Amino acid sequence: MHRLAVIALALLIITAGGPRAHAVKPERQYLRDIRKYSDSKNRRAAEDCAAEFFKAYPESEHAPEVRLVLADLETSPSEAIKKYRLVSDTYAHFTKNDYAQFRICEICYLLSDWRDLKHESVAGEKKFTRSRYRRNFLHFRVLSEMELGDYEAAEIDCGRLIALNHDYNNLAAALLIMARIQKKKTGFSKRYLISLRRIASGFERSDAMPSAIFLLGEFYENKKMYDEAWSAYSDLVSKYPGSPEAKEAATRIGTLAKYGPRSTYYLPGRKIIESTASIDILPEIDPPQAEEAAVFYSLSVGPFATFREADRIKKLLREFGFIKTVSLKNGYAVYVGRCPDEDSVLKVKIRLAEEYGINARIVRISIDEKNSYIYGD
Repeated sequence: MHRLAVIALALLIITAGGPRAHAVKPERQYLRDIRKYSDSKNRRAAEDCAAEFFKAYPESEHAPEVRLVLADLETSPSEAIKKYRLVSDTYAHFTKNDYAQFRICEICYLLSDWRDLKHESVAGEKKFTRSRYRRNFLHFRVLSEMELGDYEAAEIDCGRLIALNHDYNNLAAALLIMARIQKKKTGFSKRYLISLRRIASGFERSDAMPSAIFLLGEFYENKKMYDEAWSAYSDLVSKYPGSPEAKEAATRIGTLAKYGPRSTYYLPGRKIIESTASIDILPEIDPPQAEEAAVFYSLSVGPFATFREADRIKKLLREFGFIKTVSLKNGYAVYVGRCPDEDSVLKVKIRLAEEYGINARIVRISIDEKNSYIYGD
């Protein structure tokens, strides 16, 4: 009898202290503990607690929430993406799947992985049409298209982004992105200038305002309108002294001092806008040095539908001293060679045909104080 009592006591101890002892903790208690460890950034404790939870409650409805906490704690970008994707792919009806997809996009953006960002943002936009992250997915899509050189798609999608935005700051930010797209497509053009004016005159309290003023100053400096450039930079330093743009603006002010600039109203009016070219290639063409002629001949290769195609040709022909990518009304062209006369440019044209199989067109380029003009393209 005494022996049976000892065996029974031993069995009771084994049962009480064995692997199932953790199962007595309620599911929600596990969830609270894991969140507590997460809030204190105690990743190891959160992972250990989660392991106990999954062992005790393998079919718990709280499983996706726990896995999402573990994904948020992950420090390795690639592992974090795997964990967020596990949440999204395994728990189809989890209400926070859109957040998991948003975090995947954020990580791709931080890694400058533009191809994956394009893929993930498009997937997010299609899958989560009613999500609060819809605008974020579209924003990431536009940024990836810009970095990939697909400016036509970026412009279309940025238009959709602007239409979706009703928040003051977000709308200003979207308009600033559109301005930068237009600059990529058409240089220091009329459309680009109008876009900057729209931000500078209507979003004074927005986070985008310092960038818009700085870009206006840069526009004027490029056009050799030094009074306006100096005034824009000075206003930026005065009104937004703590902004990142203010530091660079202060440097530009010092550079412009040699021109003796005077304070003036710098927001572009109708006269300045109307005098600005619809397509301006000046950003891509180096200003002639004092000893160089303001008129020269070059070869036009293209047009190309996307910036990426043009850039591929540009890299192929990099042995030529002068080679620039230029925005056209529809697409892009690459200009190769800087020749003083038609005879010398003809030799380059023949070389392109014989060595690269490229049939280029001869163009004449003239540069004045503010603009560049192309004839024959």
